Amino acid sequence: MNRLFNLVLIIVVPFMLASCNSRIFGGKKSKQTKSPATGQSAKVPEQTAQSGVVGITPIPVTTEVPVATPGKAALISGLTPLWTKRMDYRTFTGKAKISYEGPGNSADFSANFRIAKDSLVWAHISALGGIVSVARILVTQDSFFMVNYQQKEITRLAIEDAGRILPVAVKFRQLQNLFTGEPLAEGNIVGADEKDSLWALQIEDSSFTQTVSYAKNDSTLISGSLGTRKPNGPQALSNYFRYELTGGKKVSTNRTIHIQNGVKNYLLEMEIVSPEFDKALEFPFTVPKNYTLKNY
Repeated sequence: MNRLFNLVLIIVVPFMLASCNSRIFGGKKSKQTKSPATGQSAKVPEQTAQSGVVGITPIPVTTEVPVATPGKAALISGLTPLWTKRMDYRTFTGKAKISYEGPGNSADFSANFRIAKDSLVWAHISALGGIVSVARILVTQDSFFMVNYQQKEITRLAIEDAGRILPVAVKFRQLQNLFTGEPLAEGNIVGADEKDSLWALQIEDSSFTQTVSYAKNDSTLISGSLGTRKPNGPQALSNYFRYELTGGKKVSTNRTIHIQNGVKNYLLEMEIVSPEFDKALEFPFTVPKNYTLKNY
């Protein structure tokens, strides 16, 4: 597999949280879709719409849920609506300009992406300013499809089997949130702190710990720090900058993600260009006749 395609996997995958054993952090009308294997497009009807590298401090591994004091309990209760609030939209589209630095290599990529919320994530990956088409990817709640333009291959897998070709197992919601700029993982609030200009929430589930910070003045997400409960597991720090109001929603248009996995460090800088919500979208996924199906 050539260098360009390897870098696409490195760039796209670290944001998809792994399975519980190995996590990496760093309409009114019904939608109708057709299988990408048929070579036809999926359609979503239109609806009237209303930099530097930041170092990572290892995240402590906890084994018990802390007991909140009365004051902390009140703060947690007051901030729960902020944590549970997610964007209300049907579709989201834009372009992600990605700069990647990792052990031994670096690259600049672009990803034109289209999302039908909780249904489809589509992306066309290109390099060299759009001159070189690297891959086209379509992910549904239960399937993973990819056209590899460099190797002239098509991959079609059940979503639970995508880990056979990717560094980590694919989680649909985390990939979706990568593009929207929402927290990469879910979980329950177990702690909260109030500082001069921000709120910091401690989030946990059975496999990871997470700290997310929100700005007091406008409730926007500032940063997220995720790590596994397993000692020395992968961890990441993400930062969100330059919020833009589009379609009545605030979207972070500049983000940095620093991933630490053992002694290896990765930095990704992402710029979201021309974000738009609730457009009528198509998700073209035609398979060229001379491409072969890759078996795993």
